[in-house]
Order: sequence, then structure tokens, then C-alpha cells
Amino acid sequence: MKLLYVTSNNEKIKAAKKVLEPFVKVEKVSLDLIEIQDTPLNVAIKKARDAYEIFQKPLFITDSSFCIKALNNFPGAYAKDVERLLGDKGILKLLEGEVNRDAYYLDILVYIDAYGIETFTSTMDGVIAEESLKGNYEPFDKIFIKNGYEYPVAYYQDNFTAYENKTYDLFLKFLKKRKVARGITIINNQVLLLHRRRKEKNKMLDYYAIPGGGLEKDEKPEDACLREIEEETSIKVKIANFLEFETYEVGVCYYFKTDYLSGEIALGGEEKEHNSPDNFYEIALIDIDKIDKLTIPGKGLEMIKKVVSLSKNK
Repeated sequence: MKLLYVTSNNEKIKAAKKVLEPFVKVEKVSLDLIEIQDTPLNVAIKKARDAYEIFQKPLFITDSSFCIKALNNFPGAYAKDVERLLGDKGILKLLEGEVNRDAYYLDILVYIDAYGIETFTSTMDGVIAEESLKGNYEPFDKIFIKNGYEYPVAYYQDNFTAYENKTYDLFLKFLKKRKVARGITIINNQVLLLHRRRKEKNKMLDYYAIPGGGLEKDEKPEDACLREIEEETSIKVKIANFLEFETYEVGVCYYFKTDYLSGEIALGGEEKEHNSPDNFYEIALIDIDKIDKLTIPGKGLEMIKKVVSLSKNK
């Protein structure tokens, strides 16, 4: 898998590759992006959307903001401009007589692909020093003391822990999550589901699942959705719409609206082979006006209602 990293900063590329490779290949691409006047997160999301509109490939961008609590989190998204115009001494002047000197770096990573956007944030908390560190360093680094440290972070410029950016680690955790695709098919005003009963920690769970399963290596969510539905229910369907994706603790699920094409509905694949009293599978066609009574994991029920709404509005 290859991801584009939209940045002109070679140090950022090195840091990203150190964490993300060899799980994914990171390719640097440069692009001048317009920054809107908004919150740091909204600024980063807009930049990611603009970059995706140009490249049309999975990519991520990173952004950093410097926030001083006594100044209502100023300069925030405008940290670079303020750093250039005011410098460290200008910031210290703004804080003359101020008791609250709490501040933080906010690191943001935005990932975008054809299915949507995922954001990751981390903060490095600390305080503003009473005076600047002498030397040729970045202005904010000369006055920001990270919690647990005695001097401004520039003093520890060769110490990686003083500059830790956790968004790469959070992003890698997301990329490593199991990816699942599920398709919602309505046939004659009934929703095609799997009735499940399984034993977990000596407790029997009883619920309904939308047909689907895990992506194979280099498989697209659409292809996995079609393959899994045919394996589990013995019918062929086609993709009608991508709905949205859901991120949970151990995985990512892509939901699709699917339309029936052909075949007779029957349990198949591993679900049929592994069927047992403690791991039970059963095909279920449920009237759409009865779905509210069902237990369906995650956003499944919400997605079914969305498909029902789309079908009514055709």
C-alpha cells in the first residue's frame, strides 16, 4: 500500500517513514495549499480535501498549532505567521504580568481516501518560560517548556522525546486495524441479515449482522463486499452506493447499499461449515418495519435505515 504525504518538509517525511514504513510506503508530494481562517482542525481538513481533489489518491497531511491558553489559544492555526511577525520576544510581551502561562502544541494528522476522512490529534502540554532561551532556534521552541522538563524544548533539540508527535503512531494503529465491508440488501421490503448466536466468556450473545467480512490483501472494500455476500448467502448482488465507514476499537467497517441480482438465498461458506450451537448462523429476511426491534452491532441499524430512506426516495 502506498500513501501520499503532502508536505514540503523533509524532516516530516523522515519522521513519518520511521513510524509508518515498512507497513505502508510513504511518498512525498509538494503542494501549495490555501489556509482558511478557522479552527486548526478545520484548517487541516480543508487542506486535505483540497489535496485529494487534485491527486485523487489516498493521502495524508499534518499540521501543527501552538496554543496559549491565557490568549484564548492564540495563535492556534496562525502559529507560523505569528512566529514570523512577533517572534519569541513578542509573545513574551503579550504575556507580561500574566499568571497563567499554560500552552500546548497541537499536532493534527488528516487521512483521506475515496471513502472519507479520519483525523488524529495529539498534544504536547507545557508552559511559557519567563525568558527566551538564547541561540538560533525556532521562536516558540525558545520559550515553550514541555511538562516534565526544566528548559525550553529547543534546549533538547537532539532529544526526540522532547518533540514527540503521537499522531503518526495513532495513524499506524488505524492502518493496521482489520478492514471489513458489509452490504445492505433489501428484497421485497425485507432486509437480508444473518441471525447470530455465539458464546463469549460463558455468555450467549444473540444479535443480527449485516452480511460481509474482512478484506483480503490488496482487496477493495467493494470487491470484498460482493465476495462475502455471495459466500455467506449464495446470491449475487451489485454495489448501488457507498454509505460511510465506521471506525471502532479493533476495526474499520465500510457500509454499502447493494442490489439483488440473482441466486437463491441460502447459508454458505465458512458460516455454514462452522455452524454450531455455540457459534450459530442463520439467514434472516426481516421486514423493514421491524428492524427497530433488532440488536445490530455498531452503526448497522443506522445504516439500514439510511438504505431504507434511499430506497423510498428513488
